[in-house]
Amino acid sequence: MIESLISKLNSLSPISNLLEQRLYEIAYIQEHKAGDVILRDGETCKKIALVVKGLTRSYYLSDGRDVTSRFMEEGFILTSWMSYYAQKPGNEFVEAMDDTVLACIDYRNIQELYLDFPEANVIGRKQVEYAFYLSEQRTQLLRKHTAEKKYELFLNYHPSLLQRVPLKHIASYLGINEETLSRVRSKYHKGH
Repeated sequence: MIESLISKLNSLSPISNLLEQRLYEIAYIQEHKAGDVILRDGETCKKIALVVKGLTRSYYLSDGRDVTSRFMEEGFILTSWMSYYAQKPGNEFVEAMDDTVLACIDYRNIQELYLDFPEANVIGRKQVEYAFYLSEQRTQLLRKHTAEKKYELFLNYHPSLLQRVPLKHIASYLGINEETLSRVRSKYHKGH
């Protein structure tokens, strides 16, 4: 399963045999059951992980409400970016929505890779650029569009999630209530 992580990193930028060997030495597998909390509000995120199998959700609490910020399915790099970057306690939860397998690398080891392997810096930069891209995409989704357009874009960006994620979490992700989502879905699917 570490091969999946190496393949993902290699897709960002070619890695040397030495870096591949080091990754096999430092990467490890974690398995979580559906419903497990992988990271809690107030904990420091000390790793990045590739979702090898399964689905995870990041969320935070706002006025007692659960607000979904990200879904990470197979092939996505999972971390709590603010906590990871600052190496301070964060304010979000990450939970496994399905039985999930993660290929992980600890923060300390990643920092060593950056010092020892120039290509690790390129991989890290490309991953962070992609994370910023997704963040901007999400910002525009929330601020720029009607509920109908949000749903359409969600279907375009995440077609497989509609069958895997409860509607309450999709509504939360889109910044609309469940009733609005139900109305929008019904109207959308009648027209398509």
